[in-house]
Amino acid sequence: MYAALQFKYNSLEKNLREYLINVEGYSESDLLSIKAKLSSMPKFPVYVRFANEPDTDYIFTDRDASDWKQLDPKEPQRLKKVNQQ
Repeated sequence: MYAALQFKYNSLEKNLREYLINVEGYSESDLLSIKAKLSSMPKFPVYVRFANEPDTDYIFTDRDASDWKQLDPKEPQRLKKVNQQ
């Protein structure tokens, strides 16, 4: 069970990192940390800290469909593609 959970965390963290860099246009240096956790709602939130806001966690979920959404209402919205629509 522990190994399966770690695999899930690693997969979410890797996928969000790739999404932020390849789709949203962030650089590796823009990202301080990406950490997935187990929760009740959503089941696997992923917390991201950006270099220009090292004390702020942004919460993302992929809703089990690789469609990343920012959950918290913090400004700025960190997903640029959402702001362009």
